[in-house]
Amino acid sequence: MRPQILKISAFGPYAKETVIDFGQLGNGGLFLVTGDTGAGKTTIFDAICFALYGKASGSVRDQVMFRSKYAAPETPTFVELYFTNHGKSYRIRRSPDYERPKTRGTGTTMQKQEVELAMPDGRAPLTNIKQVSEAITEILGLTYDQFTQIAMIAQGDFQKLLLADTANRTEIFRKLFHTDLYRRIADELQRMRSESKNEYDELSRSIVQFLDGIDANEDPAAAAKLAQWQKDKYEGHLEDALEELGQLTGRCEQELGELALQKEGLQKEIDARKLEIERIRKNAGLRTQLEKLAGEREAYRETEETAKKRVTAADEAAYSLPEMDRQINQLENNKKLFQELEELQGK
Repeated sequence: MRPQILKISAFGPYAKETVIDFGQLGNGGLFLVTGDTGAGKTTIFDAICFALYGKASGSVRDQVMFRSKYAAPETPTFVELYFTNHGKSYRIRRSPDYERPKTRGTGTTMQKQEVELAMPDGRAPLTNIKQVSEAITEILGLTYDQFTQIAMIAQGDFQKLLLADTANRTEIFRKLFHTDLYRRIADELQRMRSESKNEYDELSRSIVQFLDGIDANEDPAAAAKLAQWQKDKYEGHLEDALEELGQLTGRCEQELGELALQKEGLQKEIDARKLEIERIRKNAGLRTQLEKLAGEREAYRETEETAKKRVTAADEAAYSLPEMDRQINQLENNKKLFQELEELQGK
C-alpha cells in the first residue's frame, strides 16, 4: 500500500484542513517522518490508521481525542486518504464521533462516526463501517495490529515486531511478502510426503508379510538368505530380498515352462490313448453286432430250411391239385346223387 494524498481537518493538533502530498516524496518504499516533539508526527500516523481502520496508530489514543481543541466549532473533523495498492487507486474518508454546533438553534450535538470507501471499479462507495473494515483488511491483506507493526511503525513500536513470537512474526511476514502461496505449496508437499511415507510403510509391511510366507526350501541357497534377512526383519535388505525373490521366481518360471512342455507331451499321449480306446470301443461294438448277426443268420438258415420244406410240400400239393379238384367235383356229383337217392328212399 502506498499513500498518495492525506487530508486532515480539525484532527489532533491540526486545527484547519491540511493536505500532505506523498507523491512529492518520490517512489521510494519507505518514508521517514521526523520533527520536534509535539510537531504532529504521530498525528500523521494516527490519521492514516484512523482513515483505514478507525483506530489510532497507538494504544493510548482514543477517538474522543481526535477532535482538535484548536479547531473552530464549525470546522468538520475528518481524515481523507488517497492510496494505491497493487496498481489500483482507492479513496477513503472517515470522521470520528465528536460534538459540533447545531445547524439550527443553539448548543451542540453529537456527530456520529461516518466512513466512505470508493473502489477502483466505479461501483457505489461503501458506507457501512463493518463492511469497510472487512474490505480494507481484504485489500491490504493485513489486520490493524499487523498494519501498525509493519507499515506504520511509530515511536518505539518497532520493538513489537522484533519481540513478537515466532508464529506471529511468521504470519506478519507471510502476509507482508505474499508468501501464503508458498506456505500452501509447502503444506501440500508435506501432506503428499506424509501420504507417500504412509503408503511406503504399508507397502513395506505387506512385502515383509509376503516374504515371511515364502517357502524356498526347494532352493537351499535362496532359503538360507531369506532366513537370515528374516531374522533382521529385512532391515536394509528389503530390496535384496525382493531381488532374490525375483531370481527365485525366474527359476520357478523356468521349471514351470519345462513342466508345461512335459504336460503338453503327456496331453498328446493321453489324446492318442483316448483315440485308441475309442477305436477299441467301436471295434468291440462291431464284434458284438457281428456276433448278433451271426446268430440271426443261423436262425435264418433254420427258417430257410423249414421254408424250403414247406415250399416243396406246397409244390407237391400244387401238382396234385387238379386231381383233387376232379375228386371234389366227383364227390359233389355223388353228393347230389346221394341226396336224390335219399329222397327216393323217403318216398
